Order: sequence, then C-alpha cells, then structure tokens
Amino acid sequence: MNKESEIVILAVLLIASAVVLSYQKARRATEKAKAQSEFLSNMSHEIRTPLNGLIGLNHMMMLNIDKEEQREQIKDWLLKSYGTANYMLSLVNDVLDVSKLQAGKVELVMEPVMPETMIDAIWSMQHDNIVNRHVEFTIEKDISVPCIRTDEIRTKQILMNIIGNAAKFTPPGGRITLAVCQEKIDDTHVEMIYQCKDTGVGMSEEFLEKIFEDFSQEQNPVSGSVKGTGLGMPLSRLIVEAMGGTIQVESKINEGSVFTVTIPCAVEEAVSEYRNQEIEMLGCEGCAQEDGEDEKGKKLYREKSVCVLLAEDNELNSEILREILQEKGFQVVHVENGREAIKKFEESAPGEFAVILMDMQMPIMDGCTASKEIRKMDRPDAKAVPIFACTANTFKEDQDRALESGMNDFVSKPIDVENLLEKLSKWI
Repeated sequence: MNKESEIVILAVLLIASAVVLSYQKARRATEKAKAQSEFLSNMSHEIRTPLNGLIGLNHMMMLNIDKEEQREQIKDWLLKSYGTANYMLSLVNDVLDVSKLQAGKVELVMEPVMPETMIDAIWSMQHDNIVNRHVEFTIEKDISVPCIRTDEIRTKQILMNIIGNAAKFTPPGGRITLAVCQEKIDDTHVEMIYQCKDTGVGMSEEFLEKIFEDFSQEQNPVSGSVKGTGLGMPLSRLIVEAMGGTIQVESKINEGSVFTVTIPCAVEEAVSEYRNQEIEMLGCEGCAQEDGEDEKGKKLYREKSVCVLLAEDNELNSEILREILQEKGFQVVHVENGREAIKKFEESAPGEFAVILMDMQMPIMDGCTASKEIRKMDRPDAKAVPIFACTANTFKEDQDRALESGMNDFVSKPIDVENLLEKLSKWI
C-alpha cells in the first residue's frame, strides 16, 4: 500500500468518526429535547388539571355566596378547593425535590433516630387512610439497634410514598405489610431494610421498566383512574441513592407488589439521652387540648397586648396573615419592606413587638438585610426579639441564610397555620 492510499484511508476513517460523533451528539440532543418537551407537557397537564378545578370551584362559590340554601354546598366546595390546593403544593414540592436531587444539591440531615418510634409514627399517619379503604395494615419489626444516625424526614418521605401507593392500588379486603429489620455491616454500621408487601393489583412488566422515570403512571384498576403526580417513585429512588442505599421492586399482575429499600446507617451510641428527648417531644405533641383553650389563648394575647411586626410586600399574603393573627388575639403592625420594618422597630418602645415576621424577598430592602440591621441596634430588645423568616424560599440554603442573618426560625409559604401558631407560642 502506497503512502497516498494510507492517507486516503486515514482521511476516510477520520470522516467516518466525525460523522458517528456528530450523529451521536445529534441523537443525544434530540433525546434531550424530547425529554424536555415531555416534561413540560406533563407539567402543564399536572398543573392545569387541578388549577382548572380551583378556578371552577371559586367561580361556583362566587355565584352562590349570597344564597343561604347553598351554604352546605359552599362548605363542600371549600373543602375540595383546600384539598386541590394541597395537591398542587405537593406537586411543586416533588418537582423541586427531584430537580435538586438530580443536580446533587440536596443536603441530608443526618441525626439520631429511633427507628422503632419512626415506624410507629408512619403507622399512625397511614393507618386511617388504609383501614378506611377496608384494607388490613400491619407492621413487623425486628430491630436490635435502638438508635441510628440517618435522615428521618427523608426516610419517612420514601416510606410514605411506597405505602401510599400500596393503599391506592390495593382493593378492599387486601393486605399491606411493612416489615423492618436490620443487618449488621460492622461494629458501627447497620443496614436498615424496609420491605412493603401488598396484595394489590400489581404492575405490568412494561410499567416496571419505567416505574422510576419522571411522571410514570399506570391506570388504577381499583379506582378506574390515574392518580398522583408520577414523581413519587423517581423521587424515592433519588433519595435512597443519595443516602447510599438501594430500592428494588417486584410485582405481578393481580398478585401484588413488593418494594425493598435498603439504607446503610451509622449506629448511634447516645441512646438514653436521645430517648429522653424524644419521649419529652412525644409527650408534648400528645397533650390533648382542653375545651376553650383556644379562646383562653386569644384572651391572653389581647390582655397582654401581644404585638406582631409583619413585614410583607404582597398585599394578599399580608391580608391573610393579618386576619389569621388578629383572629387569634394578636395585634399586628404591617409594613411593606425591610427598611420600613427597621424604621417601625426603631420607633417602637423596647419590648413593644413580641415577634417579627419577616419576608425574605421584598423591594427596597430584603428581610435578611433588615434582620441584620435590627440585630445591630443599641437597645435591649434588638438581639432578643424573635424574628421568623416567613417566606416562599424553602431550600436549605435559604434557611441557612435566614439563620445567618440573625433570624430565629423559619415559616414556609404557603403558611401552615397550626405550625405558625405553635412556633409563636414557643417563642413568645
């Protein structure tokens, strides 16, 4: 073979390689564009469907608000509207969680956890939902290490997703069993194994291959519809993998499904101290409210002239918060940005404001900057007054930024009224 032939062959090989690389690049770009298009299409459907319901319910309530005979119907519409709004909130939270986990930006909060207590809490949260469907729900525990170090909230999120799906796809008369056990890895680590078995309708082989893909859903023969966002399982897998574990699923049509989650955890030595703290917390949460306690609280706040400084630029949000707080007996002073909050606090008497609710994103001056300025003031209550970040910024870095600015606590929007009032009672 002469030199010219070698050059020609080399040139052909280089051109072929370039063509192959170009094709692969084009295919990846096409697949990416298709995935993005499908994602946007699914998101549009998942958001617009409940939003259509909300708009329709509000329209019907506006038409009938003055009709006394429609009072019970309006109550029903309000309950449906509330449930639909919560569904939309869960959808937004799931999408944000998936995006953050896929980008590797979510930090796990590893802390001492009593697995037995955690499982009992899951049983309590899911029991009524499952039993009301006439499905048996049992838990089997084989736990030798009483305290581990893990992310309790994320672990609950995984198990609630799996058990919730089992409840939706198991017909009346069926059974759901959550088995929890531990396997020793070494002297300082164990594997937590959570296995959820159901006698539900099962899944097809085709669906099993894509169950962990975003927005994957299968028709529910129990209800005759598709329910959920299709993000629960992808989100669960991402969380499990972020925790160094695995999630597996086996299923057969008309026989049921088995989900097995395995998560490695460090053994926590400080059992007794943590157990005492947990018992104390459970004791507080389990305290029953006495009759008339809410009215007593309102009267107490009014008599003590408990005043809240509310910094919120959104008119609707400020109106809602003012109504909630005033109905509970608080006095409320409202300002629209951080600079006004500083000015109002400077003009107040020491101790006049029992707490400050501070939005993080406001015009003129944001909440974090305003909090820093308040903490610098030379007056006795500047460093002591509780300041809550009351904001739609819910990522961990947002919470860290709020705490670093001198705020004491964090209340996310949409506001959980009971959570807000509980925090106020704790700090005031």
